[in-house]
Amino acid sequence: MASIRWTHITLPVSDLSRSVAWYERHCGLVVVRDRRPSGGTVWLGTPVIAGELPSFVLVLAQEPIAAAFDHLGFQCESRAAVDAIAQEAERSGALARAPKDSGGVVGYWTQVRDPDGHLVEFTYGQPLTGL
Repeated sequence: MASIRWTHITLPVSDLSRSVAWYERHCGLVVVRDRRPSGGTVWLGTPVIAGELPSFVLVLAQEPIAAAFDHLGFQCESRAAVDAIAQEAERSGALARAPKDSGGVVGYWTQVRDPDGHLVEFTYGQPLTGL
């Protein structure tokens, strides 16, 4: 089998510009492809060095929301960063789950809701490998 690489997830949103602004502000993502002028999607990724390509993107598509996405996960550099995100989410009414330390492979985490109700999880100390 040829090499396969995971490149994106597409998330339905009710207001494309509002959601782009939300993911830029709360998740630190940047627009890497903007197809709004032709009625298309917006691709968001982590900031990269000029000339490099993002390894994974979140594609936002304006369309009816059939169901909220279970959750997207973002790793933070510290517990304090998780706490700051939770505090901002609480102020804006978007906090879904307060910060919690689940230890082990789960780590320290909180969950917030984007403008369409999709859950977004922010963690610290959650390894992607191991038991």
